[in-house]
Amino acid sequence: MMSSYIRQIQTRLKEAGLYTGDIDGIAGKLTVQAVELAIARGICTANEQKDVTVIHTTDPTVDGNEYLLDEPSTNPVEKSNYTLSELSLKRLQGVNSNLVKVVKRAIEITSVDFRVLEGVRTIEQQREYVRQGKSQTMNSRHLTGHAVDLVAIIDGKISWDWNYYYAIAEAMQQSAKELNVKIRWGGCWEVINDKTNSAKSWVDNYVATSGKQGKKAFIDGPHFELPVFN
Repeated sequence: MMSSYIRQIQTRLKEAGLYTGDIDGIAGKLTVQAVELAIARGICTANEQKDVTVIHTTDPTVDGNEYLLDEPSTNPVEKSNYTLSELSLKRLQGVNSNLVKVVKRAIEITSVDFRVLEGVRTIEQQREYVRQGKSQTMNSRHLTGHAVDLVAIIDGKISWDWNYYYAIAEAMQQSAKELNVKIRWGGCWEVINDKTNSAKSWVDNYVATSGKQGKKAFIDGPHFELPVFN
């Protein structure tokens, strides 16, 4: 079912570079996924996301062309012109090849530019991070090359604005799903491949659950790792 309301949202998403489908007023999968990315950037509201989701699940015409376009295994969508810098590539040396593949694919589809801040760590570096409170364990996946830290690059500089890290996490999720590589994110400390809703909701749920358990949430937005079972 075509909707002028959905057309307006699609137009806004396309102008932001988040939506690659047709402005057809149909709330297909591309529209749903673009809205999820837009939430992290403040382009769409939570109410608009809810509206799009409801229309998507109740519209009998939603199994049309947009569904067919959104098959990542056969027709992956390119969303950015970003590339990894020489510095980032250097910092990926020694990192597990599957994790490297996920990062390289994520930079192709991310809506936010990023840089590899850190890959492999020495024991001395890890000990110092624990002392400073930047890490809580001496058993970090960085020590074995199974983790990377990615930082948002805005106007050529590192930004710590959380909205950018939500977008990076969602790009890493899509990349991991395409490549069939399980990825755990430090924003919620869970494997994110099959998680739904927005990255912000993953973090909010983690913080809320930690609070109910009487624990302090340790949120590490730049951190991505291969789970121990990989």
